[in-house]
Amino acid sequence: MIGPSIAPLEVTHWRGIKEVLEAIGAEVLITRVPATSSPVDRAKVLEKKVEEVYAGRKVHLIGHSMGGLDCRYMTTNLHSHTFSVLSVTTIATPHRGSVFADHFLDAVGRTRLPQVLSLLDLLPNGGGDGKAFESLTVENMRKFNEETPNLEGVRYFSWGAVYNPGLIDTWKYPHSVVLEKEGPNDGLVSVQSAKWGTYLGTLESVNHLDLVGWINTARYKWAEFRGKEIKFKPATFYLGVADFLAREVEGQGDHAHKDRPEECPEVEAMGEGWPQVMWGSEHVMGQLEHMTDMMP
Repeated sequence: MIGPSIAPLEVTHWRGIKEVLEAIGAEVLITRVPATSSPVDRAKVLEKKVEEVYAGRKVHLIGHSMGGLDCRYMTTNLHSHTFSVLSVTTIATPHRGSVFADHFLDAVGRTRLPQVLSLLDLLPNGGGDGKAFESLTVENMRKFNEETPNLEGVRYFSWGAVYNPGLIDTWKYPHSVVLEKEGPNDGLVSVQSAKWGTYLGTLESVNHLDLVGWINTARYKWAEFRGKEIKFKPATFYLGVADFLAREVEGQGDHAHKDRPEECPEVEAMGEGWPQVMWGSEHVMGQLEHMTDMMP
């Protein structure tokens, strides 16, 4: 799973998600790629790191935000590896570009971008060359999609999210920019842009960083105090994603709903698009052998 790559939205880990998946027997790999480089350059780094661990094996790729583009490009266009990709699942990935990237470049100015990027060298994985900003424009993503068609034999799934910022909210400004041009969004990526392959649903009241476990305890408590409980539970969501891949792609299980609780807030928060998943914890990813998670 690859998180946002453009500071200040970069995150450094998937809070609690990796641990939960490993606790039920999943193999999880988290890699780092240059934060603001293009999907092409990031994908090359990604390929090498996955090959180091999973040479000759089958993997499921899950990418968040720009990470989904890295996964797609690597799967379609890079062939210096022996592992094989079973599926690519993207979470809030700007497949059709981000109008906020266009807006950012217009506001900062392409000639001033190098000075801004020099501040990003302090990032743990380096700032990169800044090509991410150019790559994510609407026009450049059109070209990317033409050059990166889905690979035959690989299953493609996607999720989107919507979020309504409060009066004082980090996401208020970028959300308004995207809302005006593309409609409902998670604060950075619109639902429209997030759809790719089989679209599994839209997560409600979830911002771009919530999707990778950036909901801390204080925020949960504050929301509960205000009577606006946060239903989305990242670990539960990704357990569901993993279970779905094991059953839908690898054919494990009978795709029954018999173990799904009648009342499950986490499931409700996932939206009606969530298909055929066993929700009993004893079933979740019991058979899934390889799951590769990536982020910068």
